[in-house]
Amino acid sequence: MNRVNWKSATLEEKQKLYSQLLKELSLNKRQLFDAKIKTRTRHFSLAIEDIMKSQNASALLRTADAFGIQRIDIYDQNERFNVSTGISKGVEKWLDSNFFNSYDNGGVVEWVSRLKATGRKLYVTALDKNAVPLSQIDPKESATICFGNEQLGASSEIRGLADKTIYIPMKGFVESFNVSVSCGIVLHHLTLGMEKAGIPWGLDKEDALNTKINWALRTIPNPQRFL
Repeated sequence: MNRVNWKSATLEEKQKLYSQLLKELSLNKRQLFDAKIKTRTRHFSLAIEDIMKSQNASALLRTADAFGIQRIDIYDQNERFNVSTGISKGVEKWLDSNFFNSYDNGGVVEWVSRLKATGRKLYVTALDKNAVPLSQIDPKESATICFGNEQLGASSEIRGLADKTIYIPMKGFVESFNVSVSCGIVLHHLTLGMEKAGIPWGLDKEDALNTKINWALRTIPNPQRFL
């Protein structure tokens, strides 16, 4: 089985591959994978539009991982997205990151089309007159939550294409939170609501296996020997 086609292999072939990879993992790592896979979700995903600062990009990934979010979509048209492992604590290797870069055609419109093709709603955080408070979002609906650029916020283009724009009510003099703080507040609210609604954590059987294979390949030395 080669690197190109293992994801299109049969479930049985993937199980055999993971059995081989398990031999390269410590008992602690095996147990950790089995525990953490039960607390991942694709009910919600995170999208990031043109984040400039590595500390914010890193904090967003770390926050997503902390709340069990498995999928991250990154619009990086200016190719400035950079992660600092000192801030992210290396969580990027546990996440499924999908990049939309300058070589992709269609800009924001095409990116949004890809996001909606997953079947999730698209909610964009923004301070605009049409935004609804976070408390009005139904956590039973599967959704991608998009956070925009640190300076300009989400673009008018993506706000116009969103199913809803949302905001976090604030009581102080400031008008906005740091983007990573906003992300933490929104994901905490939605994942807590998901739990209260009885939506289970975890991935389906094959998705969970695919994810653990990816985790193992990103952990062991010289993973190419298994592909």
